Amino acid sequence: MLPNFLIGQHYFRMQAEFTIKEKFTDGKMALTMGTVYYDRTYKKLVYDISFPEKETWLIVDTMFYKIVDKKIVSKMAIPMLPNSTIYEFALMNNLDNFGLENSFYTLDKVEKDGELVIASWMPDKKMQKALGKILVSKKNNKLFGIAFYTPANELIKKQFFKEYIRSSGVAFPAETTELLYKKSGKETRVTTYKNLVVNNIKNDALYNFTAPGIR
Repeated sequence: MLPNFLIGQHYFRMQAEFTIKEKFTDGKMALTMGTVYYDRTYKKLVYDISFPEKETWLIVDTMFYKIVDKKIVSKMAIPMLPNSTIYEFALMNNLDNFGLENSFYTLDKVEKDGELVIASWMPDKKMQKALGKILVSKKNNKLFGIAFYTPANELIKKQFFKEYIRSSGVAFPAETTELLYKKSGKETRVTTYKNLVVNNIKNDALYNFTAPGIR
């Protein structure tokens, strides 16, 4: 726990209520609501789901767990770490470049397209067989969009960010739209956030959520 005089100078945790609306390639739709918790110290991303059913999604290291009544009902490996998400980037104040500035990506070029400033980032040469370029666009000095490509220069995912909300000096998008391009078609996920709270020293058990079998 940090001394009171450091709270507000060091952003270490955040929480927000969220609503996720999804449309899948088969035309089916889903609605999920709850509260997300992230703490940079614990390096856990916790989604406390209230609708459609009470459950918890926990991401730690590269594992995703679905937990009901403190019991793991499913788990799977995912290509994502909690500290490589917009929650981490917002707390570290590098959301505008999606955290790429301090990664194995290198800025290749910057172009202007109307109100947008578009930066092209290339992976390290050792990673170019596995990863493609990333395009990051900013509008009014805030992250507006991001596009991910395969090494063969095929678009695989787009994300858009808008209507930023603020808490204790941290800016965070009130709405994110993710477009995932698959062979079977396009999937859409729209997430809205509200009631953003930064550096809340309460609810520590939620930020450091765990269950039997999870370290």
